[in-house]
Amino acid sequence: MIPGNAQILTCPHCHAHKEVMSLMSGNTFGQKVWSDNKRIAPMLPQVSFVQKCPSCNGYFLMSRQEPDYGSRSSFELGDLSYPETKEAWISLKDIPDLTENERLSMLIMQVWAYNDKFTRETTNPVPREEQAYINGIIDQLLNLDKVDTLLKAELLREAGRFDESMQLLDNYSTDDSFLNKLQAKIRKQVQASDTRPFLISAMF
Repeated sequence: MIPGNAQILTCPHCHAHKEVMSLMSGNTFGQKVWSDNKRIAPMLPQVSFVQKCPSCNGYFLMSRQEPDYGSRSSFELGDLSYPETKEAWISLKDIPDLTENERLSMLIMQVWAYNDKFTRETTNPVPREEQAYINGIIDQLLNLDKVDTLLKAELLREAGRFDESMQLLDNYSTDDSFLNKLQAKIRKQVQASDTRPFLISAMF
């Protein structure tokens, strides 16, 4: 991994600046890929799609930043906690010209942050209100055309909606060997009534 000059972000609320990482090169060595589509690559870190201003605490989207770079590097990614992803969604979801890709990115970020906090590599108790909240987020993801069938089945499994997940799996057909293996793994987790995301990279 070779860092480049930091990307300089400008908060649309207060116009303060924030520096985040940019890369000249990187690789996927040691990458972990999870069934909820989260990827963690130590040598190819990703700057958070949603950023929080360090000055006014307002949230803004990377997709709406003009490219601007400084003269030094930065290792700041701007990762948000689960409560922050919820705050960001409330703040940004009603942008009039929000694209489907932007909506998808913010919704899936909340699923990843929820899983990080409660289910991914931990067994923290899930408050009932948080389970209800993330189910609502998953419902919105299920209504997006850009979310493929297997991810929809996986999200339903993670929400504990096993019958709905199995119905999607039963109606899914592909000649792709990787996707067949993934389908079989999701089915196995449904049959075990397991709602935790699993490592796809550990399947091979």
